[in-house]
Amino acid sequence: MARRGAKTPPRKRLGLALGAGGARGLAHAGVLFGLAEAGVPVDAIAGTSSGALVGALWATGQLELFANELRDRELSDLVRYLDPVWPREGLLSGERATSYLRGLLGDWRIEDLPIRFAAVAVDLVTGEEVWIREGRLLDAVRASISLPGIFVPVRQRGRLLVDGALRNPVPVAALDALDVDVRVAVNLHAQPVREIEPRARRKPVMSRLGDVFESGLAKLGRKPRAAEASEPDLPAGPNLLEILTASMSVLEHEIARHRLAHEPVDVVLAPEVRGIRSFEFHKAARAISAGRKELEDKLPDIQAALQKRAGLSRYFSSGSSS
Repeated sequence: MARRGAKTPPRKRLGLALGAGGARGLAHAGVLFGLAEAGVPVDAIAGTSSGALVGALWATGQLELFANELRDRELSDLVRYLDPVWPREGLLSGERATSYLRGLLGDWRIEDLPIRFAAVAVDLVTGEEVWIREGRLLDAVRASISLPGIFVPVRQRGRLLVDGALRNPVPVAALDALDVDVRVAVNLHAQPVREIEPRARRKPVMSRLGDVFESGLAKLGRKPRAAEASEPDLPAGPNLLEILTASMSVLEHEIARHRLAHEPVDVVLAPEVRGIRSFEFHKAARAISAGRKELEDKLPDIQAALQKRAGLSRYFSSGSSS
């Protein structure tokens, strides 16, 4: 029995590091929905790329709306958000996607969010990892999702920013700046992801995404290069979009494996999302389900970490809670 007049120890703060992964990032929504249903509050989110996007939508209360909209979409619907720009710093200007996100994120500023938040990007000029913790939320997300070569980089405060996955695909380290006690990482690259499929399994609509870029070249009077002959079990002329996303996936898998082995983290979640490629947002329901399942499996570990960190060590901490 607690002593009369004794103060109830403050609840330990839970921080999530939401990793990069394109459409696989909808697994983060499943994790967040599952935590809410279990009554486990999230106090801070550090996100890279799609992790930054999902985290921002959660913080502004728009994640469920976003997830429901994606459930009703087909892959072919994605084409409307592709806006090739020529000459280019990236294949897409990103203006259409930004306009769509503006309708969800509005004019929120990071410092006004109900939870602590950081979006991770990389400065291409200096190579530095950048934790964006203030300013307009939309700008932070736009910088963090700027896949190199695909989206035009973001110029912000004298920096040239691109996708944070180049250096930190699962941003556990960024939680250092968010004052949390328990760290949970969601790694969407625990296993290598196959972005380029064999010819027999390729879907025509995936080729359409690449054709958008080729049509932009055609408008400049440049003829697309004829596809080279390939072996029957190899991809038939993968387009530039597929090559870039496949390259990023290889990079993210290796960097995530290395960084998670050397950074303090209490629980690592690894949703089974290998069968979802970066631009397959029409598989939102599958990704969300994978996140929910992984959360259900690891929830006891998260609760144990919260209870363990709530022990006597709290009384000897010199840090202040807020």
